Amino acid sequence: MATHADGALAPHVVVQIGAARIGIPADSVVRALSAPEQYTALPRRQGALLGMLAVEGLPVPVIDLACWVALAGVGADGNGRRTRVVLLRAGERMAAVQVDVLEPLAALPASAVMRLCHDDDPQQLFHSAAVLPDSGELLALLEVDNLFDLAYSWCVAAGVDSSPVLEQQDSGVDDGHTWALVEAGGECLALSADDVAEVTAMPEHEAFPGGSGVALCQWRGGHLAVLPLARLLGSDTSSPAPLLAVLRRGEHALGLPIQSVQELRQLPAGLQGVRNDAPGRLPCLTVTGDDGVPLRLVDTEALFAMHPEAALNLATPAGAGSVARRNEQTYVVLDAGGKLALPIDACEEVLHVAQEECVPAPGGAEATVNWRGATIAVRDLRKASAGTTAGGGATPAGTMATSTRRGKVALVVVRTDAAPVALAVDQVVSMITPGGAELTRMQRGGEAVELLILNEESGSSTYRIADAATLLQRRA
Repeated sequence: MATHADGALAPHVVVQIGAARIGIPADSVVRALSAPEQYTALPRRQGALLGMLAVEGLPVPVIDLACWVALAGVGADGNGRRTRVVLLRAGERMAAVQVDVLEPLAALPASAVMRLCHDDDPQQLFHSAAVLPDSGELLALLEVDNLFDLAYSWCVAAGVDSSPVLEQQDSGVDDGHTWALVEAGGECLALSADDVAEVTAMPEHEAFPGGSGVALCQWRGGHLAVLPLARLLGSDTSSPAPLLAVLRRGEHALGLPIQSVQELRQLPAGLQGVRNDAPGRLPCLTVTGDDGVPLRLVDTEALFAMHPEAALNLATPAGAGSVARRNEQTYVVLDAGGKLALPIDACEEVLHVAQEECVPAPGGAEATVNWRGATIAVRDLRKASAGTTAGGGATPAGTMATSTRRGKVALVVVRTDAAPVALAVDQVVSMITPGGAELTRMQRGGEAVELLILNEESGSSTYRIADAATLLQRRA
């Protein structure tokens, strides 16, 4: 089973067949379909193979999992016919399963999973079970590889040639990405399924200090920032949201209020649409779905860059009764793989130089630049370099990312205990003067985290305060 770096299992789609609830790895789910009145008949039926379903011109075997949970013939509509079909994929193989109900995604801690069957019987599709953290309900976990092995053997026994499924995978199915479609704020949003940790009932939450509209709730023993969706959508009114979609990237997490989960859908790569990157608004690409309804594909990477509160999922307020106050000093807002605020007292100068003025040093040492008659080191904090080349290999320490940057390079020269160092950043965004923003402090583990919350007519922006020493260590 696939796991995240923190040991948690990859998100699972929860389906219901009769009284049984089953978890299917989300990365195996292509999308959910309405069940047809009948399936294409086979020359003869073998095992739990119901028939074939044509999906995008491909023949896909349909399997009834009720044969494993002793519920065969008991459908949600009372006449033996189940209402939904979930399309699955594992590598180059495709299959579909009948279900009664498609529920929201669930993230399962590895500690909540127990293997109950220790044999390697290929006829068994359920070796393990898990306890859902929030409800305490049991969930049987589907072994997708076993399912596909059985489906293939049944197709062979039934005299069905499933080779077109293998031969036509390059026709577009392989180029897509799985999205979770949700209703939120009166809009249809598409969230990358890889970034959805779970969908849970909306917990109690309280306003985050500073009036940014962000709220805090408890999640997995820590705090989770709940985003103000109405403000992100530019709406004056907010709709009740009974559910919370938890988005996760690495160790950071954000909560997005939603009304419902509609379906999982695979969309082709390279969709054309209208990009929205307005300050303080939801970063997304708006496209038109097959049904003519606008669909907003949320850019979660940009969303997390907008909200450093994502780093507070393990944080607690710095002290009881902690309140926001106004900033007393000036800060320079930088985009350095994410927006942050640097005290201006730590800066000697902000300047732009030609790319060729940042000279790579021999032997893999840091690049240098001539500043005020002296040669100083350059630390590259820019997002596009991020320590890797376009091919995914490591960038040598002394190599500036010339292949991805043209024209001027933004440098912020900071003081150190030794010599000054120039920080190469994506952009110098703005300056926050004294009293221009709310300043609040949170405690994350043993680390104090300070945030600046800037409220403007265009929306609210939050910047994590960084210090020069920390930035230098980041690329040391």
